[in-house]
Amino acid sequence: MKKLIVSLASTAMLSLGISSSALADKHAFNDAESAVDYRQSAFSIMRANFVAMAEMVKGDVDYDASIFEQRAEDFARLSQIPWAGFTTEGAMPGDNTDALPEIWDNWDDFKQRSEDFIADAKSLAEASTSGSLETIKPAFMAAAKNCKGCHDNYKD
Repeated sequence: MKKLIVSLASTAMLSLGISSSALADKHAFNDAESAVDYRQSAFSIMRANFVAMAEMVKGDVDYDASIFEQRAEDFARLSQIPWAGFTTEGAMPGDNTDALPEIWDNWDDFKQRSEDFIADAKSLAEASTSGSLETIKPAFMAAAKNCKGCHDNYKD
């Protein structure tokens, strides 16, 4: 009897967890403003990492392979984060944002660019493990070009 009660309690808790998780996934943000804040925060942290790497690539700051690699890994992880903040109703483009309506008018292109961006960020992180700026520079420039292209088309 005790095993049955434990089993039923475990099943109920698991079911509650699954339904809560599904509900959380369906409603990732409370409102459009939260979605905009989320994506802007992710981009802001990505920018901080990218600027630190750019300073090393340009020679404005001494190259430190360990720091560069950490920044590149963080950048790659963050590259996957902001996109959900573009799909929330009302956040298109949303208030207090530089996102242009062209994002949603050209959604397929924007989505492809986001996927390319994620791939470029991953390539940069992989190149950073070499410890060689000569190996890193082409991957860094590809990511920079991708960033600029999206900004040119989709950011005010």
